[in-house]
Amino acid sequence: MGKKKPNPEVPKHLDGTRLNRFLARAGKGSRRACDGFVVDGFVSINGTVIRNPAHRLEAGDRVRYLGETVSIPLPFVAVLNKPVGYETTMGERKGVRTVTELLTGMPQGAAPAGRLDLRTGGLLLFSNDGDLIHRLTHPKWKIEREYILILSRAPSEKALERLRKGVMIEPRVFSRPSDIVISGKQKIRLVLTTGRNHEVRKLAKTCRLYLSGLERVRYGPVKIGTLKRGSWRFLNDNERNELRKTLGLKLTDE
Repeated sequence: MGKKKPNPEVPKHLDGTRLNRFLARAGKGSRRACDGFVVDGFVSINGTVIRNPAHRLEAGDRVRYLGETVSIPLPFVAVLNKPVGYETTMGERKGVRTVTELLTGMPQGAAPAGRLDLRTGGLLLFSNDGDLIHRLTHPKWKIEREYILILSRAPSEKALERLRKGVMIEPRVFSRPSDIVISGKQKIRLVLTTGRNHEVRKLAKTCRLYLSGLERVRYGPVKIGTLKRGSWRFLNDNERNELRKTLGLKLTDE
């Protein structure tokens, strides 16, 4: 069998996507550049020129740019072992290292599932499937994230007790790990099912745990394994199917 080619029609999982976002994910340029292409009349849908960048696409639409069919690469999921010191952004920032520098060879349209801050390393998932990204990050789905906290000093019993019971990490925001494992005098593994901004760091600070390092080692059923720091790979068939089952999505054979 030959290698599958991208579908020339808008796939079901991109139904409702804005035209400018679709073009950007297809690698035609930045969102702002794609706005200009649409306004200037370079883009048509099903043979009709559309000048509204926010136009919502429907599954089955055929999009053309400068007379050529626009298609999105086949759905994929990849995992990166992010080094400390890289910012999770798909844009460019002067004087700042970003994860885009590490994604050489990854298909166009990749977006990260959430973020890891500059000082946090470890597992970061990428996909061009908007529905999958949404379910990975939305609190409704309660997807587990597992972290390793490396401490600069051994935790007190009081600090560990607070961590187990949960604490208010900011006004009206309560956080409690779903699982905690003490592994060594200065290392803690914990699992959260929420992905709030800087949640682990706020949790550690409130509980008076003194962090010297923070790593994410699992996201849902996907583990970092032996993936080298700064490297990425596609999920294998078993990992991808297990992830989609966890998210309540149909299995695929891509």
